[in-house]
Amino acid sequence: MVIHNSRTDRLHGTPHAPRPPMSNATRYLCAAAYLDPRFRERVLDEMLHDRFRAVAPSQGRFDLGPVIQHCREARTMLLVREMLIAVLLLIGLYMQPWATIAWVSLLVPFALLSLDRVREGPPVVRWLIRAWAAYSVLVLLISTLIWLAYLVLGSVLAGIAGALGSALTLLGATPLVVGTILVPFATLVVTVGYRIAIYLKLVGSLRPGSPEPDIPTLDAKTARRIDYVRRAQWGNVTMYANEDAFMGAGEIQRVWSIAVELDRVRGEGAVRRERDPVDIDPVELHEFVRARLRGMRDHVLRHNESIQALDIGDHVVTRGAFTTTDWAWGRAHPLITGADPQRVAEGLERAEDAGLPRYHVTPQEAAAIMRHPQGGVRYYQRVTVGGIGQEIRDASGRLIAPAEDQQALTSAFIYLAVEGRMLYTQFVVTTLPPVQPIYHVVDALPAMSSPRVAWEAVRALKTHLLLDVVAAPFRLFGYGWKAVTQAMTQTDPADALIYQYGARFSVREVGAAPELQTYIQLLDAAKYTKLIEQRLTAAVLDFLEDQNVDTADYRRQAANVTNGSVWVGPGGTVGPISFGANSSATVNNVGQASG
Repeated sequence: MVIHNSRTDRLHGTPHAPRPPMSNATRYLCAAAYLDPRFRERVLDEMLHDRFRAVAPSQGRFDLGPVIQHCREARTMLLVREMLIAVLLLIGLYMQPWATIAWVSLLVPFALLSLDRVREGPPVVRWLIRAWAAYSVLVLLISTLIWLAYLVLGSVLAGIAGALGSALTLLGATPLVVGTILVPFATLVVTVGYRIAIYLKLVGSLRPGSPEPDIPTLDAKTARRIDYVRRAQWGNVTMYANEDAFMGAGEIQRVWSIAVELDRVRGEGAVRRERDPVDIDPVELHEFVRARLRGMRDHVLRHNESIQALDIGDHVVTRGAFTTTDWAWGRAHPLITGADPQRVAEGLERAEDAGLPRYHVTPQEAAAIMRHPQGGVRYYQRVTVGGIGQEIRDASGRLIAPAEDQQALTSAFIYLAVEGRMLYTQFVVTTLPPVQPIYHVVDALPAMSSPRVAWEAVRALKTHLLLDVVAAPFRLFGYGWKAVTQAMTQTDPADALIYQYGARFSVREVGAAPELQTYIQLLDAAKYTKLIEQRLTAAVLDFLEDQNVDTADYRRQAANVTNGSVWVGPGGTVGPISFGANSSATVNNVGQASG
């Protein structure tokens, strides 16, 4: 059996071959590393903390490698900022402690008002904090007047007392000037400068068409982990930790299944029951379906009719929690690299990946999984339609509209099982929305001048500018504490009875918008679902008829799931409908042809 999979082609490509420019989804999530601290920390914790953790698959043209690199660079820039602010505050506390404390106290209420939990909280709390902020401003004004009076008085005394009095006045005023003016001013400059540096970084590194970043020299441990992640994202195995077998493909939008008997055959114009069921090989059926689906892309009358963004591959899923009692003699689980030394010797696995989750199965292994439907590993045929459309040209070749990248992905997962003298067909559809619009700022910034970019950076700060100053020492301590605890909690699967290898989430899904962004995207998802669904059912029917299996029941059930549905909203169907724990609903298509 030959498995055609563009993901596998990327997996086994030349490591040092020149790479094309980053896709839009990749660029936008690289920008998220600088614009969204929570996104950045989740990515780094998932990808770099536990070197034994599996990696969720990357769908479409999204590449996880550049995102990880930009997350590391963004954290480095942030740590530099936090250290500079902390040092400035320490200098202020040493030279003028009360003035520095007063400055930080002034910022606290404004920093609180920038927090989402406060803005979305009870109105009474917001008004109390606003009153606190007004009081702090009033205290600042009074303190400023007192300081000015001090300087005026010092000048008067200097004129009266002569040079000695002037020297004493300057000596006493210097710490006050440093603590009252220079420290607050310097902390604000560092914060604003950091934000401007981020926006300039977005302009320089993430403009449309930018290549992926150069990877600097890393320590051996981090380098091995990043290399593994970059290869594993293109594998055909999904090892999950949270029961999401379709991780990385988005939310499930549609599910249906059909079950038919295989011991009813057609012969001499009548249907009869055979003592032995018809021998249906699920591997051959998958290949037949794959060829029919591939025809929508490769075998069309005109090039413009081809679904060029159609990608057909393999999706092998398994839970990621392995128990040592699941296999004999304490040997490693077969889905852990190195369990079978022969695979390493044959070049199917890398020796440096020993002990890590496998991310790729061979065609022979995939075939075995298809033929064992009751095993702990399940095989799906994955059909994905990407968000990049076709360019439009007229008959003379003149460009009417360029190809547009809408980023939205529609994926269908097909499960075919021969079990208990029955054929079971399962169809699952997922949609992956585009990246959140807030990260698209990297498309607009390159067209701006440097002063305009700096202004956009400052304008985006709002009250977060003050929060960054107040929170810097606490964040710095938090990062240090986190590094220590992560180093102390590193675990080895060899020391655990049960170890969770499974991936916890997909980075592409974390950065996705809550839903599809346009009505056209909703309609396209519905369109491609119908096309794939119809192609699948027709292919299965043709295969069964070639084997002389009676298809009347399959046709009836297929009509129920494809035609017996009710539209309930944009891009969605539901039906038949039933309620209750053990309820069921059936659509009877009276008068419909049955074969």
